[in-house]
Amino acid sequence: MSHTARAALRGTPRGHRQGVTSGNGDTAENVIDPDMVALFEDFLGTVSPEVAVAFGAARPGARPYHYVLRDTEQQGLCLRHGHLVATSLQGANATQEEPISVVPNRHLERRRCPLIVGIRGGTRALSCGTGPEPRLSLEDVGLLELFSGDKDRATPFTFYKTFGGSTHTFEAAAFPGLFLSTATGPGEALALAPGATAFYLRRQ
Repeated sequence: MSHTARAALRGTPRGHRQGVTSGNGDTAENVIDPDMVALFEDFLGTVSPEVAVAFGAARPGARPYHYVLRDTEQQGLCLRHGHLVATSLQGANATQEEPISVVPNRHLERRRCPLIVGIRGGTRALSCGTGPEPRLSLEDVGLLELFSGDKDRATPFTFYKTFGGSTHTFEAAAFPGLFLSTATGPGEALALAPGATAFYLRRQ
């Protein structure tokens, strides 16, 4: 890894245990994710958080990164009745799969990998809501618009991603201690829960 790549995530504790239990029973560990180093550099370079907030715009040419997301049971995401649902997407169902798109949140602590998450190429964003209780929903707002907006606007759409070396977990920035989790019953929507689901990500 280059010197600038290491600088981008300086202070990220390699192998530091976060105490997050993933859906497969393992304890998630926060290690350096080269993809995220590249994403943050694409959008922000190696500037300090203060400069990033003051600048307000992504670097020229920066675009969301897109991933196929699967849980440890190889369930993928699809859109049903306006909600994201984790389900088996083999064979003919594969065309229904909804990849996720991510951009950085420039306001929050970079070493925690804060990502604004959405679908449809980054034209719709996944919100945890702004009320006292979390409520996952998809909103028709672009990820690049949220990236350039203020902190209060972007935070409900932001998830801290922890990388354990092979799987990832997503903690809601607006609701600490709650993580993206697949439902126990078939056909139920993605939810926020204290127990984190471990996800595999494959970049498109």
